Amino acid sequence: MPWALLCSALAVAGGLRAYRRGDRVGALGWAGWAFVPPALLFTGALRLVGRITGAVLDWSVSLVFTPTTWFGVALGGLAATLLATSRALRTRRGPRAVPGRSTAGGARPGSRPAPAATGVEDDLAEVEEILRRRGIG
Repeated sequence: MPWALLCSALAVAGGLRAYRRGDRVGALGWAGWAFVPPALLFTGALRLVGRITGAVLDWSVSLVFTPTTWFGVALGGLAATLLATSRALRTRRGPRAVPGRSTAGGARPGSRPAPAATGVEDDLAEVEEILRRRGIG
């Protein structure tokens, strides 16, 4: 019930202010804003906002005063740091072969890949010739 009184008072105050200003466009804006609190009240969204605010406040109080929560925050930070470091090192070094796993085609990790088939080389030569004739390559 106090929310209904507050919303009604805000709606009336907004309407009066818009009326006293004499600005019709401003009055429309104030009238629109004046109906937002009752709309939130009647749809139940005002209660939802109150519950969310209470939950956030409870969480923040537990974050400040509970050592186990700080331990969880520290573990989360450590996990994020390790993941970021691993990602940075992997991109800097490039992909590496994992010991014990076979590579593609059964070749040794240090060996060169087999030469391409002659059909592919013929196709590439043909494409290069077409590009040269047109002055592209």
